[in-house]
Amino acid sequence: SFNAVFVHGDAVDDAMFYGRGAGEMPTASAVVGDVIDVARNLQFGCNGRISCTCYQDLPVKPFDEVKNKFFLRMQVKNEPGVLAKVASVFGGHKVSIRRVVQKHVQEEAAELVISTEKVKEYHIKDALRELQKMDSISEISSMIREY
Repeated sequence: SFNAVFVHGDAVDDAMFYGRGAGEMPTASAVVGDVIDVARNLQFGCNGRISCTCYQDLPVKPFDEVKNKFFLRMQVKNEPGVLAKVASVFGGHKVSIRRVVQKHVQEEAAELVISTEKVKEYHIKDALRELQKMDSISEISSMIREY
């Protein structure tokens, strides 16, 4: 099947362009897109593409409320119960642990590598503040947001 468009221009006068059509489904998709554009234009009271919103004063979500996954690395004492205490602190601050790897560094020291599920920023910060007070944790060396 062929489609055609007839246009009139000041410089070219009348012109017709024709060629093979896109087909049933691509045409239906384009029509649905046009209907959505019309509905959006009616809702926002405009008669064309919605203009740039980059100059509008829009509310920004406080960063502490943003949810992200986190990757953490910490140096801990290599003794029984440390991992359980760390997990308990996270649980107490609504931080769900996705994965833990404990690496043996020295006889008396280990490294914990923890990956979390999505959590609000303030929950992870509160948990880290509590962890830093623990005698069994010598250092929290990394906290990286996973996007």
